[in-house]
Amino acid sequence: MKQILIVEDDSFLNKMVAYNLTADGYGVTSALNARTAAEAIRQREFDLVLLDINLPDGNGFELCKLIKPQHPDTIVIFLTANDQESDQIRGYEVGAVDY
Repeated sequence: MKQILIVEDDSFLNKMVAYNLTADGYGVTSALNARTAAEAIRQREFDLVLLDINLPDGNGFELCKLIKPQHPDTIVIFLTANDQESDQIRGYEVGAVDY
């Protein structure tokens, strides 16, 4: 079973995405902040990380920079309301495959 980590501080959105992915047969772990996400990443491998940029205790760019060196095969996709081109470019620069 593919394992997905959702890092999104909006609890409703986090639960909605988790519900749909679970219904589709994926294993899902949810984190509402960067600290919880970093702990989850230390404890297990994920096939995919859906990552928000604006988190209450950090940002997704920094978290992605922590993930990719340790888990180069983990796919990171930014799931965010930030739509500025500079944010998209930065997302790709830190290792995301989609934005």
